Amino acid sequence: MSSNSLPLNAIPILSSYARLQQDRVTGKMVLVYPEGVLLLNETASAVLKLCDGHTDLATICSKLCEQYSASAESLIADVQAYLHRLHQRNLIIFEDEPPSSDQNRQ
Repeated sequence: MSSNSLPLNAIPILSSYARLQQDRVTGKMVLVYPEGVLLLNETASAVLKLCDGHTDLATICSKLCEQYSASAESLIADVQAYLHRLHQRNLIIFEDEPPSSDQNRQ
């Protein structure tokens, strides 16, 4: 799946072994998974908070446009690319997508 092929009706959700939490030391949001931790900037955190398994990509982008006063054109491409990278690492799945073999090895 390429970042350009993420449809706007795709519904992202964190994989079952990744979780979003606040770092106790820095107070910043992090994405924790068995192999490590991703430190998140404010925008990445905002995107992942909206990946709840109910909100589609179009709605996520719309909410982020309002929150950051950004244009939809640039924001959609950035969000698609970010979610694609997380999907490649099996940290994000899409609502109608079967689990990958990596996710079954928990």
